[in-house]
Amino acid sequence: MSNEQLQTEKDGYIRIVVGQSPYKDDKRYDQEDYLFTRPAFIVSNQAATNNKKLKTLIRVLGMILGKDQVKKYINYYNSTTDGARKIVDDLTSKGIYLANIKDDKEEIISYIEKITKEEGQNTKIKLLLLGSKAIDALNKYSENKNIEVYTYLHPSPIITDLAFKEFVPDKIFDYKFREYSTPKEIKKNFTIKELNVEPSVPYTENNTQTDIES
Repeated sequence: MSNEQLQTEKDGYIRIVVGQSPYKDDKRYDQEDYLFTRPAFIVSNQAATNNKKLKTLIRVLGMILGKDQVKKYINYYNSTTDGARKIVDDLTSKGIYLANIKDDKEEIISYIEKITKEEGQNTKIKLLLLGSKAIDALNKYSENKNIEVYTYLHPSPIITDLAFKEFVPDKIFDYKFREYSTPKEIKKNFTIKELNVEPSVPYTENNTQTDIES
């Protein structure tokens, strides 16, 4: 797909969501003529046997589309054999592209530089960088006036559900989100503010032991 064929949303932005690395072979979804190596985060219909297998995808779609739209797409995903293609085609039509930094770093940078260096170019880019590798590679472009950069935790299933609660529909998984106290609650009600604690053994480079360790 050439630069001239890139779709944009009504606000004139191309949106690129960048993850870290592709799924394993049996979970990947490949689509010909896609802007990048493959649509990142999309799970093949064969591997999408339950919503837990779609956790990363659900989190990403929640960031892109919001909770209500996610539920509609996942219901469609689970009831047809072309759910993956529909998601990719609909996102592409709205100027939203899915990439990962391992496979697509050079391609992403190429598009960024081409779009931002062309005179009279009105196209702008919004990048959503998920995970440290994507952030480290592309966060520097936040200084460009035609690029907005947003960063967040990688949506891997090993990351706590709480971090993605704002993006994920309630009851989409067959378990409840674990609730935690907020940092504000802990600092307000648990943290001791008046106890002056000092180490009994002064810290030096050659002596880091305290009486607690002795």
